[in-house]
Parts: sequence; C-alpha cells; structure tokens
Amino acid sequence: MRFLHTADLHLAKPFGRFDEDTRAALRHARLTALRAIGQAARDHKADVIVIAGDTFDAETPPAKTINRALRTIADVPEVTWVLMPGNHDSLAAVELWERIARDAPDNLRLALAPEVIEIGEDVAILPCPPTVRAPGMDLTAWTAQYETPGRIRIGLAHGGVVDFGSEAATPAIIPPNRAETAGLDYLALGDWHGQMQLTPRTWYAGTPEPDSFKGHPPAGALLVDIPAPGAEPVVTPIHLGTFQWHDLNLQCLEGVDPLDQLAQTLPQKDRDTALVKLTLSGRLGLSDHAALLSACEGLREDFHHFEVHADTLGIAQSVTDLDLIAEAGALRTAADNLMAATDLTGRSVEDAQVAQIALTHLFHLAQEDREA
Repeated sequence: MRFLHTADLHLAKPFGRFDEDTRAALRHARLTALRAIGQAARDHKADVIVIAGDTFDAETPPAKTINRALRTIADVPEVTWVLMPGNHDSLAAVELWERIARDAPDNLRLALAPEVIEIGEDVAILPCPPTVRAPGMDLTAWTAQYETPGRIRIGLAHGGVVDFGSEAATPAIIPPNRAETAGLDYLALGDWHGQMQLTPRTWYAGTPEPDSFKGHPPAGALLVDIPAPGAEPVVTPIHLGTFQWHDLNLQCLEGVDPLDQLAQTLPQKDRDTALVKLTLSGRLGLSDHAALLSACEGLREDFHHFEVHADTLGIAQSVTDLDLIAEAGALRTAADNLMAATDLTGRSVEDAQVAQIALTHLFHLAQEDREA
C-alpha cells in the first residue's frame, strides 16, 4: 500500500495582512499545491491521497474555490482521494459538505463520519472527522474499538497531540500512542502546519504550501509505504510549495558595516517567490542607521513581499553624526533635542521611536540639501 498523506491546504485563506496582489498570489499558490499533490501521487505511483482536514480555510469558502478543488481532484482519476473535515471546515459546515457530496467526482471519498472506509480488499481507513471547530473530546477513541481483520489500518484525524499551551492533559488531545493502542498501521494527522513525526506510525503531514512566518520545516506531503498489515510504515517527505517565508533577524553592531550584514542575512536566490520579515536590532550611528533603512527601502521591489521592523534598532549618540546635520543654529538644536529624546530614560518606547524616526528623516533632509 502506497499513499500520500497531506493536510491543511487552507484553500481561500484571506491573508489579510498583505496587499491585494500578494493575497491573490498566495491564494492561487494553495490551489497550485493541490495540483502538485495530485502530480506527486502520479509520479510516485501512489494509489490513494488522504487529506487530514482543513482543505478549506473557512466553513463558507467561495463557490469557485470549491469547484476548482473538485476539478483538480477529478483531473487525477486513477488516484482515490479521501477528504476529511478539519477544525476550520468541520462538519458544522453542513452546506459545504452537502455541496461537495453532491458535486464530488467518482474518485473522491468523503470521510464525514467515524466509519470505516474500505479501499479495495486490503485497506481500511478509520476517519475521525471534527464535528465542530473545537470538539472538546478525543475523536480517535473509536478506532481502538473497531477491528478490521486482515486489512492495513490507516487512521485519519485532525487536532492536537501535544498541547503546547498547557502541561495538563485535556480530553481534546489525541493520545500520542493512539496508533499503537488502536492497532493502526499509520495515523495520518492534520492541524500542525509543519511536518512532524511523533512515533514511527504517527505523523503530521504539515501544510503543502507555507502560509506564515512561523519556523515550520519545509512544506510538502508525506509518501507512505506499508507493505502489509502490522508492518512499520516507510515515510518519505516530499517537498512542495511555491513560496518561501523568511523570518530574519539582523543584530547590528557598531563598527560592523550594516550593509554587509544585510547582504549576508537576506536570501540571494528565488527572491520573486520570497516573503521576508526582517527585524533589525542593536544600535548604530545615525549615518549607518539612515543608510541601512534606505537600503532596506530600496530592496522592497526585489522580493514578493518585504517588511522591515526597526523598533528595536537604536541610534548611538555621536557628535560626528549630528555635525552632518548641522554644526550650529536651530537645525542643530533640533537634532540635539531629537537625539536626547531617543534615550529611553524617563520616556516610553513609543516616544523614543517617534524621536528616532524624526531624527532619521532630519538626517536624510540634511543630506539631500547638501547634495542639491
């Protein structure tokens, strides 16, 4: 038995923090990922694709997104697709699942109840579909009570196994040893967006297309081989995805050229498909500070998305830098006052940041006036 395990496509995710062009590109990439999954099944001669929840980002996705997803599935007719709800597209989305059931192509099997789905004569899939967004109970418990003699047993579930927010066990948490206690040859999980092995028989597939700056492993799907009931699965990650998300930090040091540091920090390849969140920290002299921010501004068009967070980048006081604005007079007085206001002593972070921005602008204006 060879199949592909995937989850968390989140089709029609809005990506509201980005501009419209980027939002559209990221949404399109998720549909492209669905096609890539189908092609990967073909390339690796997998018989089945299981999607462990959150195919859709919400309970009411646009009709055209549903139609495109179903057409993509139909375009790989030699592969059986098994589609289960997740927490974002749970069984509470009655109209969604009724529509999908009505329009489903012949090669799509819907896992809408805790009932065995038989694939041929040798495989049993035991799905555990979420009834609502937060069921509040372990939906995999039934798999330990149901026998499927002589068949490879594949569990399909969506939810947390490791509770990252609490040390106390809760009934909503899937037991990490569920595959072993239920006699499952493999437990295919969705919900966590990074690929993760919990036991030799229990894996999160992660999302096939990255969707945030969180430090998840590379996006993709899992190719799973189970030669016979009881055999340990052989799991091979398959890398997919169009976009690369980079959450980068640049710690600036006085005496080190910040532009060299910037060049060494940023990705050099595939910038057209790179989304970059760059956080600047440390302290720089005013001229280096201004040069770094100017260089960052000039890089915005190099990447698909480029955002800079300079809230924690301070300005080191330097008479030489202030002399570049003015050596005397009202302009120098203003520069001195702004420099003093960048000190956090006795003032809020917000006020210091406002003064820092104003001082940088003043420096730029002074340099432009000198060059005119």
